[in-house]
Amino acid sequence: MPLAAGNLGSDVLAVESAAKQPICQSVRDLGLQFLDNPLRITGQDGATSTRLPSGDAFWLFGDTIEGPFDTIRNHDLTDVVSNTAAIVPAQNVAQGIKQFEHLKTADGKRPRQVIEFAQEESKARHRLWPIHSVCVNDQIYAFYHKITMDSEVDVFETFELNGMGIARARIGEYRFKRLIGPDGSREFWKGDQPGFGVFVEQLPDGYLYLWGCYWTGMFLARTRPERIEDLGSYEYLVTAPTLARPERPVAWSSVFEPSAVLFEGVPNELSVSYNPYLKCHIAIHVFHRENKLAIRTAPNIVGPWSEAEVFYRPKMLRPDDLFTAGKEHPELRREDGRVLYVTYVNSSVYVPHLLEVTLT
Repeated sequence: MPLAAGNLGSDVLAVESAAKQPICQSVRDLGLQFLDNPLRITGQDGATSTRLPSGDAFWLFGDTIEGPFDTIRNHDLTDVVSNTAAIVPAQNVAQGIKQFEHLKTADGKRPRQVIEFAQEESKARHRLWPIHSVCVNDQIYAFYHKITMDSEVDVFETFELNGMGIARARIGEYRFKRLIGPDGSREFWKGDQPGFGVFVEQLPDGYLYLWGCYWTGMFLARTRPERIEDLGSYEYLVTAPTLARPERPVAWSSVFEPSAVLFEGVPNELSVSYNPYLKCHIAIHVFHRENKLAIRTAPNIVGPWSEAEVFYRPKMLRPDDLFTAGKEHPELRREDGRVLYVTYVNSSVYVPHLLEVTLT
């Protein structure tokens, strides 16, 4: 039974302002996904997707648990695969994602880590968390965070973000090579900068637009697809319209300045895409790692962006639950974007949870 957006309960929260019609009409919980697999995968983080030229989708995951576990909080990640991927054929997911195949090791017994550690890196201290990817001709580029952590302490409390890297693979092979930036490191953007690439969208103007998060604020960069490997080709949005100042001009710079925060309240991951049904851009994200899924709209990707409308509140399972990885998967949309499919992850369960969201 769909959950109506007007019900002020533990599952769905309507817009506080009664004068504004909610963007979301109903939400249907489709449950945990990707658990019916032959590899004993019981936990996965992240879950971003990219449409492939074939029409299938390439899904990327972060830390991937095999076998029984209690919670990812304080879980020993030393032998946990740092990132994995799956091919998801085009399908109607109104009853959940039923068709998928994880990429496997050569013996077919374990999920394969698709972005490998460098020789000097340690599985006990480092993580490589892919966030989003984009196809350019016959190549697929994955943007990933490099993390350094204390293996003896809860990963949510101790990890240090070293920066965002870019990895390249041939579509169909998915053997990613980590690219080297101009300074000789693998981190194109450092830990004190937004990690551009948490979501990537190509627009009709020919640019790739890359969202980057710093603390909880969202910033925007762009480049041409053919120059994606050239850090010097990227432009950064430094002036943009806001709700308070909609007349502000749009300005791009070759040098990043933290002067154009488009909105805040995002714990790193989100989705941003043009929605044909609403005829505007929409952003979907978890709000501050709380049990809240939020949606925002803007007439253009540069804004001005609306305030967050919380459209769903997952139930808390434990007092220390953290909610992350909220995002839409645009390739799964139905009815020209009126029906959306959104995933999120609860730290206690650590499995992508799928929602069907119907817009007003």
